[in-house]
Amino acid sequence: MADNYLEKRFEEFRQPEKKVVRKGGPSLDSLLLRNRSTRGFSHGRAVSEEELRRIVEVNTKIASSKNQQALRFKLICDPEGAARINAAVKMGALFRARRAADPSAPQQDCPDLPLPGTEPQAFIVIYGTHTEDASLDIDLGISLQSMSLKAVEMGLNCLMIRAFNREAMLSFPGTEGLYPLAVLAVGKSVERIFLVPRAEGSQDYYRQDGIHYVPKLPLEKILV
Repeated sequence: MADNYLEKRFEEFRQPEKKVVRKGGPSLDSLLLRNRSTRGFSHGRAVSEEELRRIVEVNTKIASSKNQQALRFKLICDPEGAARINAAVKMGALFRARRAADPSAPQQDCPDLPLPGTEPQAFIVIYGTHTEDASLDIDLGISLQSMSLKAVEMGLNCLMIRAFNREAMLSFPGTEGLYPLAVLAVGKSVERIFLVPRAEGSQDYYRQDGIHYVPKLPLEKILV
């Protein structure tokens, strides 16, 4: 039995090493391209609290200025909470400004967002343990981008919102002594959004025939 065992072991050594093939996830470039600011969400795709928890969990792995870890997060995905937040946030600031400057602008090209029936139904409200400063602003930017990329990886989309009623965000339990910084709307996009080369003198996003366009500068224009 001993000789047979050794023969088998030698045979194993003579076999070429098996290569382990690992399936890679989406590339960073593909996630970035899909990570578009979304202002219209499907009500047929609910976002669960567990999914929001997975998105927020990225904050346990990312950089933090001075490692202060001063951000806190409130998960909202119940109908009552979502309605309260929708009433307290504003979307599409450029469209609002355009309508104010030109009341005759076509409604379809300068819509009042979100369109009825496409309101976000899940949110992550981001708070600070202290008032804003330069370091906290950097942490907030890193957090919002990281959470948005995680959401895209999960097949969802986000909108970073900074125009909102601060007092309304402090009406949720557990937010006492915190400072509202931003709101991240989360859901499945129903919008068509495309990046386009930026024309001279214009960087504003715009809509045509219901399609949302976002002008971006090419690499050659941002290198100095």
